[in-house]
Amino acid sequence: MSIHSLIKVSLIAASIAGLFFTQPADASSGENLYKKYCQACHQPSGKGMQGVFPPLASNSNLKDNPHYIAEVIIKGKSGPITVNGTQYNGSMPAMGYLKDADIAALVNYINTQLSQGSQETTADAVSSLR
Repeated sequence: MSIHSLIKVSLIAASIAGLFFTQPADASSGENLYKKYCQACHQPSGKGMQGVFPPLASNSNLKDNPHYIAEVIIKGKSGPITVNGTQYNGSMPAMGYLKDADIAALVNYINTQLSQGSQETTADAVSSLR
């Protein structure tokens, strides 16, 4: 077998493996995305503004609920919600224009760094929500 054939077979095998063994998105890149897209409302600390913008930090609705976080990022959210005993009735715009990998990184940052959760998601999981 020639070196070119071996390389081709290796690339095909790597591509197939990528379909089955996707890694969770990196939460550290999610921090930069958070600063760009989220912190204006939810504040740099993720604590929000009481009664106006709900906190993401220590939010019991978000902790270890990456599916919900991703859906809110993709589809937005409006109407009344209660977070840690405080009522909010605002509107978060949909950000479904973001790439799946970016949404996954945001979800992982919000869940693991701000909400102290442990579950992570992947771009493939985000894609399945669209």
